[in-house]
Amino acid sequence: MRVVVVVILAGVATAQAQATYKPKPVANLKQIMRSIPYPNSNLIFDVQSKSPKDEMEWKNVENASMAIVEFANLVTIPGRVLENGQPVPVERADWNKYARGLVDAGQACYQAARKRSPEAVIGCTDRLSESCSHCHDVYRDRPQAAAAPKKP
Repeated sequence: MRVVVVVILAGVATAQAQATYKPKPVANLKQIMRSIPYPNSNLIFDVQSKSPKDEMEWKNVENASMAIVEFANLVTIPGRVLENGQPVPVERADWNKYARGLVDAGQACYQAARKRSPEAVIGCTDRLSESCSHCHDVYRDRPQAAAAPKKP
């Protein structure tokens, strides 16, 4: 009887180990930039010119804000590559600082959208724009300097 229990428990443990999902990057950085933060940040920025008119449009702004937050998680997963095949510098402190800035900006926009206040959302757009610019200034606009390894 004990042997049967041990065998069953071992089988359950093995099945659980196999069922554990380990996320790994699939898309390169440019692909996820074009599919997640670009359209979602545009949806948030659009509130500056046209206020959401109903509950569904406000939910869209909320969801766009959360997409920005989750994007920050995606760009910090080790193994993601740039369009040129070089690794995304997830080990760099500034990269993680910029990702954290996206989290903070996205959460601020989410809270603003929950208030159903166009003014509050407009108020968070500077923070969102700045969080994007901080990273772009280093990694997009000057990719050669950012990609160069630090010399000892």
